[in-house]
Amino acid sequence: MKFYWGLLFISLLLGACGGGGGGGSSSGGSSSSTPIGGNPIGGNCGTEGTLFADCVNKSWGVFKAFNYEVATGKGSEYTTEANAGNVQWKLVDSPAAGRNKVVEVSFGLKSGFNSQIYLNTEPTDRSDYATGTIKFDINVQSFGNAYDANKGQMLFEVVVECVWPCLSHSAKVPVSFLNQWQTVELKVADLVRDGLDLKKVNTGFMIRPSIDDGVQTGVVFQLDNIQWIKGAGSISSSKEVFVEHFNTEASANNWKFVNYAGGISEIHKHLSQGLGAFPEWTSSLDHWALETQLSKPISIKNKTASLQIKLLSSIVSGFAYPMEFALVATDGAGREAATERFTSQAFPDKEWVMISTQLGSSFAGGFNASDVRKLAIHVYATGTPLPSGYIYLDTIRITE
Repeated sequence: MKFYWGLLFISLLLGACGGGGGGGSSSGGSSSSTPIGGNPIGGNCGTEGTLFADCVNKSWGVFKAFNYEVATGKGSEYTTEANAGNVQWKLVDSPAAGRNKVVEVSFGLKSGFNSQIYLNTEPTDRSDYATGTIKFDINVQSFGNAYDANKGQMLFEVVVECVWPCLSHSAKVPVSFLNQWQTVELKVADLVRDGLDLKKVNTGFMIRPSIDDGVQTGVVFQLDNIQWIKGAGSISSSKEVFVEHFNTEASANNWKFVNYAGGISEIHKHLSQGLGAFPEWTSSLDHWALETQLSKPISIKNKTASLQIKLLSSIVSGFAYPMEFALVATDGAGREAATERFTSQAFPDKEWVMISTQLGSSFAGGFNASDVRKLAIHVYATGTPLPSGYIYLDTIRITE
C-alpha cells in the first residue's frame, strides 16, 4: 500500500508589530516600583479576558516563576517577586505614552537553568475564546546573552498550559530592538491545533527567553496589556477518528518501544510539548518503532492522517540528518499496511513539521482498513554518521 505524504511546515515564528508608545531605558525608565504581591493585584483588575493591565486580574491567577536545574533535573517554583531563583519581577511605572504600570522581568546570571514566568490558577474552561486571540505588549530592556548576532534578534517562547503535561507548543516571538514596545498576537486556534485543551486552562500565559535557541542569562523585559480576546464565528473541524496529543503520562506510556533491526535496546522517553524520544543509535541498520494498541477498532479507509515531528539536534554533538519515518497500521488479523518512508532531509532544526496524507480505499495483501487495531510510528537510521538527538512526536490525527 502507498500513502502519498505531503509536508506542511508549521511556523510559529511571529512578527511583532509596533504598539504602544516609545521605549524606556535599560532600567525600565521608571521612577518607582511596586511589589507585585502588594495591593495592586488584590482586587479584580481589568475586564474578563484581561490578565494584566496596570495590575493582575486575580481570576487568571498570580505571577509565578519556575526554575529548572538542567544538571539535577530538579525544579523550584517561586511565588514572590524577590526570590532565590533566577527570575525576579516587579511592577514599575513606564514613561511611555499611554502606559502606567508594567511588569518588569529580570533573568539573572545563573547558568544551567531553564526558567520562565507565568500566570497560573485553577483549571478553567476557556472555550469561549476558541476563535479568539492572545495579545500582549513586550519591551526588551536587555538582550543579556540571548541575542543572536547572525540573525539580528533574540527569541521568546509563549506557552499556554492545560495542567501539565497538557500544553500548547511554544509560539516563538522574535525581538530585534531594545527599548521599543511591540504588540504580539497569537491565534488560540493554532494553540488548540497543537494540543491545548481549552476546557481546563490553568496557565493562561507563560513566557521565557527561548531555551531551544540560546541562553536566558541577563535578559530583562517588560510586559503590558496581557489579554485573551474573544473572536467571532466558530471553528470548523473534521471529525476525528483517532487523535493523540500526549497530554497525559498514561498516553505516553501507551506507546511502547519495539526494536525491529540493529542494536537499539531501548529509547529514553519524556513529555515536553509532545513525546520526546532519545534513541541511542548503534548502526546505520537501526530500525525501531513506537506502537500503541487501540482501545477499539477504527477505520482508516478514505481518511486523512497527520503527524507532527520536531527534531532537536543542539543537545547532542554530532547530530546528522537524515533519518526516515513511516506510519504503520495493523489490522485485527495482524496484517500491516505502511506508508512510504519519508525523509527528514528537509526538516528545519527545532521547528515542528506536520506530515499529512490522504488514505485511500484499496489496500494490498488483504489488509482490512476498517478493522485497525494498532498504530505505530517507525523510525529508520539511514547512514553514517548516525543521527542522534531528540525526536519529538505530537498530535497524531486521523480524520474523516
